Amino acid sequence: MKKLVLISLILVLVSGCSNPFSAKISADYFPLRVGNRWVYRIEEEGSRQLIMEVLNYDSLYSVSVEGQEQLMERKMGVVNIVSELITTYQGDRVSFGKIYEPYLILPFINHDSWSEQFTLWTVYKGDTLYKNLIINIDSVGILSIDVPFGKFDNTYRLKRTRIEDEDTVISYEWFAPNIGLVRKEIPADSLVWKLEDFEPNELQ
Repeated sequence: MKKLVLISLILVLVSGCSNPFSAKISADYFPLRVGNRWVYRIEEEGSRQLIMEVLNYDSLYSVSVEGQEQLMERKMGVVNIVSELITTYQGDRVSFGKIYEPYLILPFINHDSWSEQFTLWTVYKGDTLYKNLIINIDSVGILSIDVPFGKFDNTYRLKRTRIEDEDTVISYEWFAPNIGLVRKEIPADSLVWKLEDFEPNELQ
């Protein structure tokens, strides 16, 4: 009888406590919803403002980043960037077609890492051209961070290495629950994004 009472008490205590792990899993770390609007302060040899906004959705999300359209796809467990890979050959612009480049694998997992590689080719003026793209994500970790918009706990930071042919760009990104990207750094360019404001579309 005492054992039954003890088990019942434990169950009551567990059910009455919030589970931070469940909260992190259920949170949306990249809320693509039409009307959502983010305002960033960009520091890069000076300071300026950048606005990112989800404009519409028709099988793909149309996201405006500083006035430039970026198409994104949200599927179960992944966010893809839809982009066209191009090169310049003999002064001409040559396209390798559109790809669905993995941007985020969700939900985030502490200490996780993943990679994706694309090897494409096309024939132009009788010559075979190749394009290589490698995406590496590692150093995923849970941190707290302060930005102008506020302080966030349970924020995931990841290191992104994007290698397109001979060009390599390394960036660090922080994602907060139900907010999305709150900070971004590209050390080679001395560039930093800091979230100043987030306006969610509450009507959808």
